[in-house]
Amino acid sequence: MPRFLPSLGLALPLTLLLASCQTVQFYSQAVSGQVEIFQKSKPIPPIIADPATPPKLKKQLQSVQEIRQFATGHLTLPGDESYGKYADLGRPYVVWTLYAAPEFSLEPKTWWYPTLGKLDYRGFFKKEEADELTLKLRAQGYDVQSGGTDAYSTLGWFHDPVLNTFVDASDIDLAELIFHELTHRRLFRNGDTTFNESLANAVAEESVKRWLRYHKRTGDLKNYEARLVRRGQFYDQIDRTRADLKALYASNKPPAEMRRDKARIFHQLQDNFRELRRRWGGRGLENWLKEDINNAHLVALTTYQHHVPAFHKLLAECGGDLNLFFEKAKDLKLQKQD
Repeated sequence: MPRFLPSLGLALPLTLLLASCQTVQFYSQAVSGQVEIFQKSKPIPPIIADPATPPKLKKQLQSVQEIRQFATGHLTLPGDESYGKYADLGRPYVVWTLYAAPEFSLEPKTWWYPTLGKLDYRGFFKKEEADELTLKLRAQGYDVQSGGTDAYSTLGWFHDPVLNTFVDASDIDLAELIFHELTHRRLFRNGDTTFNESLANAVAEESVKRWLRYHKRTGDLKNYEARLVRRGQFYDQIDRTRADLKALYASNKPPAEMRRDKARIFHQLQDNFRELRRRWGGRGLENWLKEDINNAHLVALTTYQHHVPAFHKLLAECGGDLNLFFEKAKDLKLQKQD
C-alpha cells in the first residue's frame, strides 16, 4: 500500500497466508515466512526486564502491554495473548501486499483461499515474489498496486507478535493498529474483504477515542479527532474520483479516449490532494503526489473504508455497547461497493 495509510494512523492487515496455497511456490513462501516469525518471537516481559533492551523499545513494549490490557478489559477484544511477544525480522516490512484491477474497471481482481474464500489481495513475505506477480499482471493489462506492509493478522489462527516493522510508531498509532487487528480475531466474515477491513477500521477508531478518554488525554483526543476529519476529507476525494471513473468506464468510449480521460481524472485527484495538503498546513499525502495512481490504488483504499460509516451508525444504534454491536454486525447486510 502507499505509505499514506500508516501516516494517518492505519496499518494494513494481511489475511492468513498459510491457508493460501493455490500454488506450491506460494504455499512454500507462506510457511517459511510464518515460521520465521515464530522462531524470532520472544515473550515481551523478559525483554522489558532485560537491562540491555534499548530504552525506546522498552517504552514501546510497555505501551503495547497497556493497550492489550485495555482492549481486553474495556473493549471486549481478545488481547489476552495476542501481541504478547516481540519479533525483530530485520527488515522494514513484514509482507508485501498486491491489489489489482482491470484497466477500465474498479472491480478488484480476487484470489481464492481455502477456509477464507475470495479476497481482494495477495500477500508475499518476499518482495521479489510480489514484484514478479506485479509484472505478470501488468503484462495481462491489469492496473496493479504493490507495496510493503507494516503489520498483518493471522485472524486467530496464531497469536500475532509485535514486530519491529511497526513497534516504533506513536502509542496512538500502536493502539489503532492493535485494536484493528484484534477486531479481526473477534469477528471475521469469510470471503468479504471490505466488510472485514471496514469493520476493523470503525472499531479501531472508536476504540482509540475511548482509550484516550480513559487516560484523560484531552489534547491527544482533540488531535486524533482532527486526524479523523482529515481522513474523511481524503476519502471524500477518493469517492468522487471513483464516481467519475465509474461513469467513464460505463461510457463505452473508444479505449484511447477512455485512457486519456482516465489520466485526466487521476491528475485531478492529485490536484485535489495538493489543495488538501495546503489546507492541512503543507503536510501529508506525499506519496500520493509522487506515485502514478491507478485503479488498484482506489480498490485497496475502498476496501478499508467503504462500510465504516455504516458500522459507526450501528455502534450508535447499540448505544456504544460493543458486545451488542459485534452480535448485530455478524449478520449485518451491507450494500456491495460499486
